[in-house]
Amino acid sequence: MTRFFIFLFCIGLFSGMGCKSDKKTPVPTPEPTSEPTPVPTPANAPMEVDLSSPAIPGIPEEVMVELINNCTFIDYIFRELPFSLSQDEPRSIKQNILFIDYEKPLVRIPLSCKPDGRKFFQIKGDIKYEADVYILNGCTFYVFVDKQNKPIYANYITQEGIKFYSNIINQASGMQPK
Repeated sequence: MTRFFIFLFCIGLFSGMGCKSDKKTPVPTPEPTSEPTPVPTPANAPMEVDLSSPAIPGIPEEVMVELINNCTFIDYIFRELPFSLSQDEPRSIKQNILFIDYEKPLVRIPLSCKPDGRKFFQIKGDIKYEADVYILNGCTFYVFVDKQNKPIYANYITQEGIKFYSNIINQASGMQPK
């Protein structure tokens, strides 16, 4: 029994030594600049962004739910690839929507990235959302735009989505005339 109390005393003593004071050291916040700053990408390749550009929020949960539950058609138009792509099967549409990495917002578009295509999400025949698709040159994200073509949401593409686009690009390169 005495050993038990000694054991508890030692645990209490070591726990007390591990505690830190309540005094908090302020963390310095960097001053915003207009100079490009590297932002990590999923491939860990640093990309420059303009910190003076406004931050773009990630896609809200209610928009993801709306797309998953109500989207009836997805259409792609690619700028450089020799074809377009459409999906109208509910299972394929849902899988495609889940290529949006809801938990990884982009925040700012890297300066070296240019959109490779546009993705249209239709609900009951109306285009409800449009997103620029960035899939080449180490850029793997979506930027949703409003009717004035201004960014409203931005998220990375999941690994499954990257594989999907890689397959499309590989198939397209086999279709191009030599």
